[in-house]
Amino acid sequence: MADGQIQGNLADSIAMLEQILEVMPQDPEALKALYNAYLKGGHTDRAFDYLGRLVEVTLGGGHPELFAYIGQELPNFEESHPSEVAAQIARLRTLAPVDLPKETTSDATTAKAAPAKSRAETDIGEELALAWRLYEENQLTQEEYSSVLHDLTEVSSKELDVPASVLHVLNDRGFTQMTRIMNYMSNRSGVPPLSLKNFDLDEKAANVLPLGVPVHEGALPFAFFGNDILVGVLNPFNNMLVDKVETESGHRCHTYLVEPEDYDTALGKLREMQAKD
Repeated sequence: MADGQIQGNLADSIAMLEQILEVMPQDPEALKALYNAYLKGGHTDRAFDYLGRLVEVTLGGGHPELFAYIGQELPNFEESHPSEVAAQIARLRTLAPVDLPKETTSDATTAKAAPAKSRAETDIGEELALAWRLYEENQLTQEEYSSVLHDLTEVSSKELDVPASVLHVLNDRGFTQMTRIMNYMSNRSGVPPLSLKNFDLDEKAANVLPLGVPVHEGALPFAFFGNDILVGVLNPFNNMLVDKVETESGHRCHTYLVEPEDYDTALGKLREMQAKD
């Protein structure tokens, strides 16, 4: 596929991730995220470059879990970069604790079908930016940040029934400072916190957006205030999402920061409500 210009949210994600690598040039999760971003954007050569950088990090030691990941991804490039793939496999086989392909074949290429067909279209650029903000402003340690980046990258490639968000990742990891993180996010963004448990989900408000927006993008309308809608969000810094909600709903919206478990409960009620329609 000929490389073209990447635009929009994907371009913003790539720019942000490359800034991360300027600070931590061997961060494996940032490298994986950039590899996936360029692959999604159709930039095969750039994607392969970042996969090569992952090989270098892996051979440098300390990340044995990357062997299996790289071994899974390399066959995707057997047609476009046959000699380079063979060389990388040979290098990895000297240290790999897991089986790698013994040779490059068209069968392997067929088995590793085009990534675009198996990867979810979840855009996590704004969540990656939030994770970086939390790290830069000392709300997350480097280890916590790397773990969040890893999990976001993993979940973005799967079909989920809840948004891929920093708050979900932290909650799922049993992060003990959720209250502090929520207070920080609210204070820095100016978006007030709110418990959706205190509201009955308004059916009319809940239906102003397609279900895909609350399921995948982290914005859930729950009530009207006059002609305006009140919307629970998981990332209060995502102004592009606010613009999208207002455009698609035709209503001015007021956002409130909600906890991930609270959001998921309301999302379950929204599904039940729309299933009855």
